[in-house]
Amino acid sequence: MTATNPGSREDAEISGVGERLLALKDALGAGFWEDPEVRALQQDLRRRIGEYGAWGEDRLPSHQRARRAARLESEYAHLLWPGRADQ
Repeated sequence: MTATNPGSREDAEISGVGERLLALKDALGAGFWEDPEVRALQQDLRRRIGEYGAWGEDRLPSHQRARRAARLESEYAHLLWPGRADQ
């Protein structure tokens, strides 16, 4: 068994979706929260973060997965929920 490492494909995919959302936020301004592409990407990012923390035989122990998933959710909160950028 090999555990998923921090520099995994999952990390790169999550980062890619986050970067796309950030670019859209810069480009769309106030319209960001209403854009259909943004909503689809937000849903995709939430799903990916949820799956990141999910159990798997070849994954890190649950406490490590939970911490990393929480870190990712916190890192991207300003792109997932309105009003988070102000906090």
